[in-house]
Amino acid sequence: MTRELEDDLHRLLTRAADRAPRAPSGFPARIVTRSRRRRARGRGLLAAAAVVLVVGGIGVTVRDVAGPDTPRHPVPSPVPTTTASARPALVERVWPEAVWKIPVKLPGGRKGRPQIFLDDRTLLLETWESHEKADALYAYDLETGEARRITAIRTPKGVFASGYAVGAGRIVWQTIEGGRTRFWSAPVEGGDPVAVATDREVRGRGDELTVVGDRIAFSLLEGGVFTLPLGGGSVEAVPGADRHHNLRWPWVGTPGEYTPDGETSFEELLNAETGETSRAVVRPGERDVRCGVTTCVGTSPEGRPFSRLRDGSGERDLPDSTYGLAADRFMTVRLPPPSGGQVLLDLATGRAADLGFRTDAEGRSIHVQPGIGDGRLVSFELDGQYVVIDLARIR
Repeated sequence: MTRELEDDLHRLLTRAADRAPRAPSGFPARIVTRSRRRRARGRGLLAAAAVVLVVGGIGVTVRDVAGPDTPRHPVPSPVPTTTASARPALVERVWPEAVWKIPVKLPGGRKGRPQIFLDDRTLLLETWESHEKADALYAYDLETGEARRITAIRTPKGVFASGYAVGAGRIVWQTIEGGRTRFWSAPVEGGDPVAVATDREVRGRGDELTVVGDRIAFSLLEGGVFTLPLGGGSVEAVPGADRHHNLRWPWVGTPGEYTPDGETSFEELLNAETGETSRAVVRPGERDVRCGVTTCVGTSPEGRPFSRLRDGSGERDLPDSTYGLAADRFMTVRLPPPSGGQVLLDLATGRAADLGFRTDAEGRSIHVQPGIGDGRLVSFELDGQYVVIDLARIR
C-alpha cells in the first residue's frame, strides 16, 4: 500500500464521526437499485469506486454545512485496526439474508444471465443466441434452484432486448431500431411475447422503463418521460418532464445519468404524480456530481470527495478516488493492489463487505458497478457461479 493511502486512512480514522444525514422530509426512506450491463446498445456503465477500508466500518467526516440542527441518523464508527490493508468479511457473511450463489448454466448447459427480481424469491434470467442478443427468458427460484422457461425472444439482426421490468403479472422490455423504440410483454407465468401497441411511433431511444399499476412509464435517452397502457394504447407525455429521465418512479430528473459534458446527474427532480420538485445544491467548482433521490456525491474544488443531502446539508468527507452512488447508500469500492478486488459499501450503516474476487496475475479483475435506478439486483460471475445480491434485503 502506498504512503498516500496510509496517510488517507490515518486522516479518515482520526476524523471519523458517529453521525450521518437523514433523508429530508417528503422523500422515501428506503430506495433500491441494480447493476445492469446495458440500458440500450452502445451505453456504458457507471464508474467504479475506490476507498481505504478497515474491518467493520468506513471512516467519514460529517460536515455541519447546514448547522448543528441538521437531522441525522447514526453511522457506526470504524473498528480500530493496526493493518491498513485488512479486508471486511465476505458479503455472504455480512448480509447472509441478501446473498445467493447460483449456477452459471441452466439445465441443458445454456448460460442464464441475471436481469431483475420478479419477486422476493424469483430471478429473471436471460439466455443469448449471440453476444448480448437475448433469445429466451427464464424464472429461477432462489429457494429451490428450479428454472422455468417463460418465453422466447426473437429480434432482427442488430436489434436487442433491454430494460426489463415487471408488474401486473407481466414482464415488459423494449427494443430499439432505427431510432425508434417498441415495447413488448409476456406473462410472468409463461406464454408468447406480444408487442405493446401504441397510437404513434415512439421516436427516440428507450432509456429506463418501469411498470406503474396498469401502465408502462418510460423515458428516452434524448429526454422526455411518457406513460403507456400496459395493454397498449395512447402514449402520453408526463407534464413538465420533456427533458427528464426516470430515476425512481415517481421521481424523474434532468440531466440524466449520463452527462458527457460534466453536468450534474439528476440535478433537477420532478415527482411525476404530485408535481413536487427538488433542485440539488451544487457549489461553484464542484465536479462529477451525481445525485439520487435524497443524496448527492461529487468532488469539491479542492479535490475532496463528498456526499451530502440534495439541500446541501449533512455534508460528509469521503475517501479519495470514490465514485458512484446506488440507492442513495450503496457503493462499490475497489481495493488497492496487489490483491485488489472490490467491496460493497453501505453508507447508511458504515458496513462494508468483500465481494470475494481478486486481481489475477495479469492485473485483470471483475468490475462490479451498481447503477442509479429503481432496481435491487447486483450480480456477477465468480468461480463458475453467479453471486446474486438483493439490495432490498440489506437493513
